[in-house]
Amino acid sequence: MPDHPVPENTARVVTVALVAWGTAVAWAALAGVFARTDPAVALALAVFAAAYAPGTYALDRGVRGLVDRIPRAYLAFAAVGADVLLGLAAAGFRAAEPLAGLACVPYALLAYFGMPLAVVAHVAALKCRPPSRLRSSAARSPGATPAAP
Repeated sequence: MPDHPVPENTARVVTVALVAWGTAVAWAALAGVFARTDPAVALALAVFAAAYAPGTYALDRGVRGLVDRIPRAYLAFAAVGADVLLGLAAAGFRAAEPLAGLACVPYALLAYFGMPLAVVAHVAALKCRPPSRLRSSAARSPGATPAAP
């Protein structure tokens, strides 16, 4: 049996994984799974998701290459947009039971789906180097060649 590497379509795999995870989170939130979960467990799940996503970005070369091809401006816009949504969600939590808000449908989607993607967008946007300043080469500089005799 020949030993040929299997070609990987990272974009398709990531898309299917994101759609499946988003669907599972939405379905669980609508079915009341998060409402029946202990608030400490819900927080631990949100923290795990927020740590798993950038871990995948850092460890998987294919995922990192896919995300790094996204323009830095788009990543920054997605990160800031997610921050605004998460801030609005945090402001909507009741002061008496802040972790109970993770059970509600829009907040659960933000906590378990939006926040991990926002963390990856932040990491990828900050990892990208800013464009270097334009400099003329020394060969084109007037002082690089001696004057004609």
